[in-house]
Amino acid sequence: MSINKVLLVGANGNLGSVLLEGLVASNSFSVSVAKRASSKSTPAHASSVNIVTIPDDLSIEGLIPILKEQDAVIASFPLTGVVDQHLRLAEASAKAGVKRFIPADFGSCDAQSEQAKKLLKLYRDKDTVRSKAVELAKEYPGFSWTSLVCGHFFDYGILDGLLHTDLETNTAVILDKGDVPASASTLHRVAEALVAVLKRPDTTKNRLLYVQSFCKTQLEVVAALEKATGVEWKKEFVDSKAFLEREVNKLAVEYSHHAMEEIVFVLGALDAEWPKRGDAFAMKELGLEDEDLDKVVQKVVDEWKREK
Repeated sequence: MSINKVLLVGANGNLGSVLLEGLVASNSFSVSVAKRASSKSTPAHASSVNIVTIPDDLSIEGLIPILKEQDAVIASFPLTGVVDQHLRLAEASAKAGVKRFIPADFGSCDAQSEQAKKLLKLYRDKDTVRSKAVELAKEYPGFSWTSLVCGHFFDYGILDGLLHTDLETNTAVILDKGDVPASASTLHRVAEALVAVLKRPDTTKNRLLYVQSFCKTQLEVVAALEKATGVEWKKEFVDSKAFLEREVNKLAVEYSHHAMEEIVFVLGALDAEWPKRGDAFAMKELGLEDEDLDKVVQKVVDEWKREK
């Protein structure tokens, strides 16, 4: 199997824009970007990619003629509230003869985790889409899928506050003792992993793969932040069970994006040690090596200073 023509659906988001950058920079594929019929935005690299118009509702009938031109389809748009669109995209891909579908698994937790699925619809939805891809691969022999699970988006999480590291006040929320290793990936690493998967279509076929930039504890991350900022950080130690219970109770009363992100923060910090996932830990297989934590953190801090 070879993959040449690649369609990215969701190229303007925080992750999608970096995936697009990685696909184009690889010089390995003919890259197309999906643009919804009502969208007025212009994707990056517009001069070096093909722009394909897709129906707003991602109807199967509307997608099939468009997807027939593609070898791989990558879903990089949010699942919240639109899981049906992801399911239709997967089904249309299979019916159109697409060779590889990449569902929007990525970060921060493993959607196979029973705890993650119990606590958040987001991960039940991710699991549903992957299960659909598994079914489609059985029904359509030429169709296959690969899921990439990368832990917290590290650089984005530091800057956005998801990881509870505040560069403005030099404070960090530490769960329990802060000594649990957890895999995390820079957005660039996710893009590298995606390119590596598409270059290895046969060995990555119908598999869920775990990748990372590194697997570090919260205390190790804070130590790197102290080194990069040149100041001692205040550490607020909290009980993870109490923290999680509080946010779960909030979510039970009414939907809260903030509460959902707080739950994701805990799950991604305490249940994401990918090197323990056996053959599914795909770093060596994909030709990837761990990044240097200190260098990555210094780059994030420098970026934050420039944007202040």
